[in-house]
Amino acid sequence: LIGDWHIYQRKGGHRTSTDDLITAWYAVHRNPRPPARYLDLGCGVGSVMLMVCHKLRPESATGIEAQSQSVAMAQRAIAELGARDVETMRVQQGDFRSIDWGDHGYDLVTASPPYFPLDAGVLPDDPQRRACRFEARGGVEAYLGAARRALSDGARLYMVFQTRGHARVLDAATQEGLHLTGQADFLMRSDRQGPFLSVFEFARRPSAEVHRFRCAVRDAHGDITAAYQAIRDELMAARRTRD
Repeated sequence: LIGDWHIYQRKGGHRTSTDDLITAWYAVHRNPRPPARYLDLGCGVGSVMLMVCHKLRPESATGIEAQSQSVAMAQRAIAELGARDVETMRVQQGDFRSIDWGDHGYDLVTASPPYFPLDAGVLPDDPQRRACRFEARGGVEAYLGAARRALSDGARLYMVFQTRGHARVLDAATQEGLHLTGQADFLMRSDRQGPFLSVFEFARRPSAEVHRFRCAVRDAHGDITAAYQAIRDELMAARRTRD
């Protein structure tokens, strides 16, 4: 899909999907200038981080992930990139809820939290799939709290979540003093009622107008729409270079 690099995924484990791609796209679409410091919270196998870095070429990029299997696969993907990418990108294992980000904030933050509370269904036996889908280490509240501590003053956070959880996301953001500055809504099919996934853009300061975007991934026949293909093409385009 993107460039000449690989994403490694376990057979029977958690798989990267549409939510990762739309998170990366909205982050790069809304940030024309490469960030100096980029952070991906709960980076998993590194799919969002790799897509953002492919396009924006930040000076440094950090991924935080608690699952050791996911960390190993993300590190393997990075190790196969060019020398510059290996030097500027790193993935570390840890629980971001307890990390002290220090005095220097990040200029761009992305996040893909799990969607389901622990009591929402049958928990997968596989620990990696369980942690990626269920809120074993906290949900959107934990992600927003960590992002608020990590964001520099003028930075933005891009977080994907099921659209039906819109009120929960906004309530948690308000508690953290973050303001909604953009929202991209995605329907899985054009003939479905209402969007299924949303990518929320938050900042420390409110904006004069909230950016809105809406797109159907597939049409009524199940084919990729022209609008969604344009999103994929934007991510696939040649890398930007820093000024």
